[in-house]
Amino acid sequence: MKFKVNEKLFDEYEGLKIGVITCKNIDNTKLKNDISVDTENVKAHIKDKFADVELANYPVIRRWRDIYKSFGEKKSRSSIEALIRRLLNGHDIPSINPIVDIYNMLSLKYEVPCGGEDIDTISDDIELTYANGTESFICLGSTEEEHPNEGEIVYKSGNTVMCRNFNYRESDITKLTENTKNCVLVIESVIADNSDLDNALQELANMVQDNLGGETKINILKKENNEIEL
Repeated sequence: MKFKVNEKLFDEYEGLKIGVITCKNIDNTKLKNDISVDTENVKAHIKDKFADVELANYPVIRRWRDIYKSFGEKKSRSSIEALIRRLLNGHDIPSINPIVDIYNMLSLKYEVPCGGEDIDTISDDIELTYANGTESFICLGSTEEEHPNEGEIVYKSGNTVMCRNFNYRESDITKLTENTKNCVLVIESVIADNSDLDNALQELANMVQDNLGGETKINILKKENNEIEL
């Protein structure tokens, strides 16, 4: 199975890089180490940092909003904006399961969108590309089929959309659960200085191995290297 990114995306969005961590044979039933203190510290830092910041004008948020608008999406927001806004609105980030809790914390820490897919639920290659509009998508927590907009940027496997609008709307079919053994974790970066991407990928891979065991492998997809073998 391959993971690939449509080359046109790198031409259209300067600075785009997609970090991919392949995780195999993990135990996602519980964390070996308590990350609650680190998580609370990260959330407190975000609340303090953005207390008087207009999110729409914050560089990373502004960049993602402009990207979404470029393919016709005016209402959806990047997952990192959604997490930050949730905290600023006085809501907590709920615990989902160990691996999701880890990447949500690091998403906030490094201010990058993070997501993940259970690769045992699919059989075709994974591709980040433009939707043709006929693909099938079952939103997280739903059973009703819907379809992406033509030209929308999605992660898909065959005709199954795994996530819509880059890393915005997760599929119920490929979601990570306590039963997940093999998965890919994705970190998206659209800032020219990608140093935070490298650090986020390394910390995420380390935390997965330290807490959930198994094996992890890091790759960064860019124009010069737009596909990998999982």
